[in-house]
Amino acid sequence: MSAEPTAALTAELTAELTTVVRLASQHHPLLVNVGHGRSAASLERARAFVETWEARGGQVGEVVSWPAEAASWLRPACRMVTGHPDLWVVADEPEGWTGMGRRLVATGVWRPCRTIAFAGLAVPELPALAGEEATEGLRGALADGRMWLVNEGQLVAG
Repeated sequence: MSAEPTAALTAELTAELTTVVRLASQHHPLLVNVGHGRSAASLERARAFVETWEARGGQVGEVVSWPAEAASWLRPACRMVTGHPDLWVVADEPEGWTGMGRRLVATGVWRPCRTIAFAGLAVPELPALAGEEATEGLRGALADGRMWLVNEGQLVAG
């Protein structure tokens, strides 16, 4: 398996994935847990990350999915912190992340500053929707490969 994204990925997803992998690598994690919403785009991104990360010799622990709407995100949140990973990678949209992010905060283990996300969460409304505790320090990749970050309640793209 190649350490680079597979040829089957679109150029846009390749740019996004390359940035997510680069950002994840900067943390030098021993264990990464991956979470995703249930949309086709979120699943595709999570799978692409897992494949690329493992091909580079990285270790992935749990791969967890969650619905956009749920009575409780307790089970997926508990699975996301299983094994006490050094880093989390997330592929989702704001609708799903709002509940899941809040539930992860409640675990007392998860930190947004130790989480890298794909472009689906790069929306200016995310900090207001999910709350500061679930977004401050969260960073990720835009579809064109540029980085984004939530800083002082604002989404900053660069």
